[in-house]
Amino acid sequence: MAEVDFQSLVESNLMSSGEFTNAIIIGHDGERWASSDDLTSMPTTERKGLASLWNNKALSRRNGFSVLGKKYTCKTIDDDNLVGAGSEGLVVGYKSEEAITLGVVTKGQPQGLATIQIVGLGEYFKQNGY
Repeated sequence: MAEVDFQSLVESNLMSSGEFTNAIIIGHDGERWASSDDLTSMPTTERKGLASLWNNKALSRRNGFSVLGKKYTCKTIDDDNLVGAGSEGLVVGYKSEEAITLGVVTKGQPQGLATIQIVGLGEYFKQNGY
């Protein structure tokens, strides 16, 4: 596995794009690997809840999820991808072999560009064993 600076990827690949208000990379166990400043305080229960979304997709679609206490409806979830919608905007996510990358899309920004960035980073992680 190639050594990766996850914090740098959050800052340079996601946050600097202007597409996201927040971004986080967590392990499948919900542990934080790297995040934007606002998400360093994300409660463990929320991170673990996000990590478990893929365990029961039907339940995830029904119950949705929260990011920093803000509720999102789970619009799309498949083996890799997640899209959630809420009053604050969208959350897009991608699950790779060991990591989950999530970005809160800046309200008013198109989902497409944000999804391309999240999926691109997730695919990079897959190629590198993460």
